[in-house]
Amino acid sequence: MILSVLSGEVSVSDAIEQAQISRGFYYDLEERALGAMLVALTPGGESQASSPQARITQLEERCKKLEQDKRRSERLLHLTRRVIKPGTVKTTAGRPRKRRTSASSTHRGSKPSQSSTKSPSASSSVSVSASTPMKDGEVAR
Repeated sequence: MILSVLSGEVSVSDAIEQAQISRGFYYDLEERALGAMLVALTPGGESQASSPQARITQLEERCKKLEQDKRRSERLLHLTRRVIKPGTVKTTAGRPRKRRTSASSTHRGSKPSQSSTKSPSASSSVSVSASTPMKDGEVAR
């Protein structure tokens, strides 16, 4: 009934006549229905259905926890800056990576590198069983 009135399908007068209720009672129902719809559509709306004091208590607890998290994060940042002083950490690439053989790179599911275009006889000397996975640093035999 309320949705019919709100959508414009039925006038308030027709709706209260059909439901045989008073105009004041209709507006009471409409107000309660709209309030319930807003609570249902608001994120975290179920917790808002409780008393405002309970919601305030929840928010104060959340605020306290967030302040503790912030203090902990700031302390970790401070300690990290003390341990790692500017200029003490190398920002270069470091040691060059070991090149993998073409058999190990295809075994891991990646594309073979362009340098692995060898003759068929050279690649046949390396065989890798699909049932035995290789570990890092292990060479196929």
